[in-house]
Amino acid sequence: MGRSPSSFPRRFRVLFSCPSFPSFLLNSTPEFLGGSRSLSTLSYEEIRASERPFDSSVFVLHGLLGSGRNWRTFSRKLASELQNTSNSNEWRMVLLDLRNHGKSTEVKGLDPPHDMENSARDIANLVKSHGWKWPDVVIGHSMGGKVGLDFVASCARGDYGESVVLPKQNSFGY
Repeated sequence: MGRSPSSFPRRFRVLFSCPSFPSFLLNSTPEFLGGSRSLSTLSYEEIRASERPFDSSVFVLHGLLGSGRNWRTFSRKLASELQNTSNSNEWRMVLLDLRNHGKSTEVKGLDPPHDMENSARDIANLVKSHGWKWPDVVIGHSMGGKVGLDFVASCARGDYGESVVLPKQNSFGY
């Protein structure tokens, strides 16, 4: 069962928007921002630790039978940690609902085959359709990890065009 807006911890603020309703705030504390959107591409939710413009993005990919919302708590904590440790960057967490999962089940045009390659292409289409910069970091769990690896490999091959910037490697170089 979903929680009512008043039951969210006061330190979280979530901003939702969808095509048929105007944006509204669930809480008034500006510590965390988020939004759910469902367009002609994948459905996703954004979580940020402040209202300042972001300059870096993390795409979070769920596992089989999951959805982006499975990663809300993790993403809020990660956004908070990154804000506390990153001097100059403002981070945005983008929690994706991969094809046939979560709210992306309602999206028309995500036709078969439903495989890793097409799931990775869906991510590229989402980035391109919104005119976003390519993600700085891709985090994937289980099936989402396989989709993330396919996405990065396709970026490296130039499958999505020459403007693609590969996600950053971690500090260990792998």
